[in-house]
Amino acid sequence: LTHGVRAVLWHQGENDQGADGPTGGYGYETYRQLFIDLAGAWKRDFPNVRHYYEFQIWPRACAMGVNGSDNRLREVQRRLPTAFSNLSVMSTLGIDPPGGCHYPAAGYAEIARLITPLVERDFYGRKSAAPVTPPNLLRAAYTAARDAVVLEFDQPVRWDAALAGEFYLDGETGKVASGAAAGNRLTLTLTAPTAARQITYLDGRAWSPARVLRGATGIAALTFCDVPILPPKP
Repeated sequence: LTHGVRAVLWHQGENDQGADGPTGGYGYETYRQLFIDLAGAWKRDFPNVRHYYEFQIWPRACAMGVNGSDNRLREVQRRLPTAFSNLSVMSTLGIDPPGGCHYPAAGYAEIARLITPLVERDFYGRKSAAPVTPPNLLRAAYTAARDAVVLEFDQPVRWDAALAGEFYLDGETGKVASGAAAGNRLTLTLTAPTAARQITYLDGRAWSPARVLRGATGIAALTFCDVPILPPKP
């Protein structure tokens, strides 16, 4: 097996949401570097590993998380591919039947259904006309009047009016009046112009699996936390 293992599928992070980090702080603060170290150890033990698959965990999984620390842990997970050329992230918050800590058998089967196309793509050359990954935010920017925020994703997304309350500007909800999706761009019209600096999608303290942003293929988008909002283009 030392030379037969070609991939690692990683679904972990529940304890790292809470205030039990290895240095006395929160687990999300050290999660990135510790994962990089762990991946290096995997590569030493299994030299033929070619790809890593990571699952962005359920919000407040296993009822853990303090003052948004669970949101920040998921943000670290979302950004892990920036440290690798061979790591893919899959969302879990759209899984049905759900499992806030552990899943029923049908929920784990759904996890397998979601990740299989990525494995087939990376190892067996299967091509798909539609995206097989979850939508991932690339950038957020204000419009000229600062009364709307444009979110640009790596693939088309679908808007649902029930999602307005799932977006937070500088930690405050109730700032989004409506939304409209056009291809890869989601425009959030605000209740009033603002100077907020950051945007968050989905707070684990108040969310529902029935209200999640999805791509055109139905895969739930990755959540993001405290992403800087760029100023309007000149």
